[in-house]
Amino acid sequence: MEHGHLGTEELTGPPNGQSRPVWNRWQQWLLCTVREAAWPPAALVIFHLIALCVFDAYIRFPPLDLPMHFLGGVVCGYFLHRASLNASACGIFAPYNALTHHLLVFALTCSVTVFWEFAEFTSDHLFGSHTQLGLTDTLRDMLIGTLGGVASLAGTHLRRRRRPD
Repeated sequence: MEHGHLGTEELTGPPNGQSRPVWNRWQQWLLCTVREAAWPPAALVIFHLIALCVFDAYIRFPPLDLPMHFLGGVVCGYFLHRASLNASACGIFAPYNALTHHLLVFALTCSVTVFWEFAEFTSDHLFGSHTQLGLTDTLRDMLIGTLGGVASLAGTHLRRRRRPD
C-alpha cells in the first residue's frame, strides 16, 4: 500500500493507543496532500494565467488549448490520486482498494473538467472572454481533460506495479 510520506507513528495515533481526534486526521491529510501534490496544479494554473493575461497565447496560438486541457487532466488526476491515498492513510477513507480508488479519482477528475468548463462559460458571459468556441470545442476540451486524468491514473498504476510497497 502506498502511503506517501506519512510515517507509521502518524498512522497509529498517540502511544497510549487512543485514536486521533477527527480534526487532527483532516488537518494531517490536508497538510500532507498540499505538501505532496498541490504544486503541479498550482504551477499549471500560474502558467495558464501568464499565457492568457501576459502573452495572449491562446489567441496567438489557438492549438495551445488542447495540450493545456490534457495537462490539466494529468495534474488534476495526480493531485486527486495523492489526496485519496493520503485520506486512506490518515483514516478518513477506508483502506486503499485499487478499484474504488481508480473510480473515485476518475469521477472526481471528470467533475473538475465539467466545473472548469462552467468557469469558462461564466467568464465568457460575465467578462466577454470568448474561451468557449461552441459545443464541439467544449466537449472536446472535456474529453481531452478526462483523457489526461486517465493518463495520470495509468501512469501511477504502472509505476505502482513496477515498484510495489
